[in-house]
Amino acid sequence: MDRRVYDNYVIQIVEHGNLSKAAAYLGISQPALSSGLTALENELGFKIFNRRKVPITFTPEGELYFDYLKKMQVLADDFQQRLDSYHEERNSRVIIGGPVAYVESIVTDAVIALRKEHPNYRIEIKCSPLAELIDMSLKGEVSCFVSTSEDIPKNFETKRIKQEKIYLCVPKNNPLNKKIADCQVKPGERGKLFDYTLLDGEEFIFLEQGQPLHGQMEKFFEENGIVPVNKITVNQVSTAVNLVLKGEACCFASEGALEGNQDLGSICVYPLPDSISGRNIYVAYNKDLFMSGACRELIGHLVADHDNQSDV
Repeated sequence: MDRRVYDNYVIQIVEHGNLSKAAAYLGISQPALSSGLTALENELGFKIFNRRKVPITFTPEGELYFDYLKKMQVLADDFQQRLDSYHEERNSRVIIGGPVAYVESIVTDAVIALRKEHPNYRIEIKCSPLAELIDMSLKGEVSCFVSTSEDIPKNFETKRIKQEKIYLCVPKNNPLNKKIADCQVKPGERGKLFDYTLLDGEEFIFLEQGQPLHGQMEKFFEENGIVPVNKITVNQVSTAVNLVLKGEACCFASEGALEGNQDLGSICVYPLPDSISGRNIYVAYNKDLFMSGACRELIGHLVADHDNQSDV
């Protein structure tokens, strides 16, 4: 039995939802597909599908087996990428991901620089939260990504791109601004700190748990004895900034998120204590998967202007 053929039967049944459509796609009869599936199930010693149910569903053992097939496909794809790395077309492709704020600032600048040197490189950019980027990298769907945290799986390598400041953002129409107007700064600037207890009871837009900035907000509130009103929770800093622009509530925002926003006229920006204000931005990649030459060069551009530059 050629297991690859029969494993493909399972994959196509899942893709098409039933045996008849899968058989048509494979160019075989439905009885032949059914017979092949039965032969595979007999060899494995368990049923993969509940064929009596419509639509067709997995058995518990079948669900485990399909998960195994997907993992094997990731490894097979990685092997193919390593093999194809000898060919220029495959070696000149890179898929980079990042949160929206960093794609619009850090990533685009590096991509433009790389494109000037290699106009034939194929570059894809994906915007997603950090947790999704890690999952995409584990599946081989992105080559590298921008991360605001080192707290990622051990099989990932990180290289520091830069350190950025974190700021308090207050809607321009909030009366609080009259009390602290002399502390207002522009993104990237340092400035005078104010009495943060004035924020007690203020409405805030929170980042969801798991986002690095969420932990920094919690630490700040605890250190200053502040009890905020958690009005809205989002999973992207850029979303929080846009809500502040519309006058919804206060938020914490990174330097990159603010610099990537062209219209800050409706936001007042204030500095935060050094204990929570600075954080490192990294580029990360999965060490277990093949890295193309284009990806190596893109990472080189991301770190080129910083003192931690090293060979990838």
